[in-house]
Amino acid sequence: MIEAIEAAPVAVGARPRSAEVFGVVLAAGSAVSYGVTVVVGRSLATGEVDPATALGVRFAIAAAVVAIVLAVRRSPLVPARGERLRILLLGAVGYTGESTLFFMSLQRGTAAAAALLFYAYPAIVTVAELALGWATPNRRNLLALSLSCVGTVLVVASAEEVSMSPTGAAMALGAAAIFAVYLLTANRIVHRTHALTQAAWIAAGAAVSSLGRGAVTHGLTVPADRWLTLLLYGAATASAFALMFMALPRLGASRLAVIMTLEAFSAVVLAALFLHESITVVQALGGAAILAATAVVAGRRGSNAADGRRAPNRPPEEVAAAAGP
Repeated sequence: MIEAIEAAPVAVGARPRSAEVFGVVLAAGSAVSYGVTVVVGRSLATGEVDPATALGVRFAIAAAVVAIVLAVRRSPLVPARGERLRILLLGAVGYTGESTLFFMSLQRGTAAAAALLFYAYPAIVTVAELALGWATPNRRNLLALSLSCVGTVLVVASAEEVSMSPTGAAMALGAAAIFAVYLLTANRIVHRTHALTQAAWIAAGAAVSSLGRGAVTHGLTVPADRWLTLLLYGAATASAFALMFMALPRLGASRLAVIMTLEAFSAVVLAALFLHESITVVQALGGAAILAATAVVAGRRGSNAADGRRAPNRPPEEVAAAAGP
């Protein structure tokens, strides 16, 4: 039975309704987790922790947490043969590049301005998939993208302070472009490795890359009062990674990117709860638009393309998981 599942790729459009909804829930959870990292990252970026150290420790903690989860679940700790180097490079080059540029943009402007520019990536992903022929135009997807873009602008641009230097703006846009490429390639070059195993190894690759750069350039120093913050930074990253990699094969890059704009609204809400920042009526309307975009994605049957494309082969446990929560 397992051999039959492995031999026959699953038609994306044939996925049960419950799998689609479960993918949306996973993506939303990832977005909220990333919202935590934005709030925590902003506090570190304005403190005395340099980007290489902050990100290196963040990803090392994330890798350790996901590895523990894998061990408890008795899931594979090592990626499938032929995919190990690809996954490490996704972390060491792709994710490290994106996170470093975004962190550095936070040092050169407000979190609102950085987020406003970074959340150009859902549009980049959608345009790229259409241009490459990986997806076909679809009214629901375009409506969801429009709602998420408008909602993100309302959430972020209505903040009390939105400012950034030209260098910071270029870094935030660069981070958006890298993350878009990352989403587009991750699910196409890694087919057989378990989602959580991918998350652990990508985090490990990002940790090694960041810590290595920090050791060579500035040295690695963490103020004593920042360790608890870094632990939260890493734990939230572990949650975001794991949920995102579980959602990606269920939704596809463009639909996942739309739902991930919930990160902007969740960051605003978390900042209001823990940093005592106010939420304006305009921000609330923007959040409603983003939630509406998520509902549009969740309400659609089939994949983001619905054009006969097939999902890549995945391990039996991932295929089983795609059948429902």
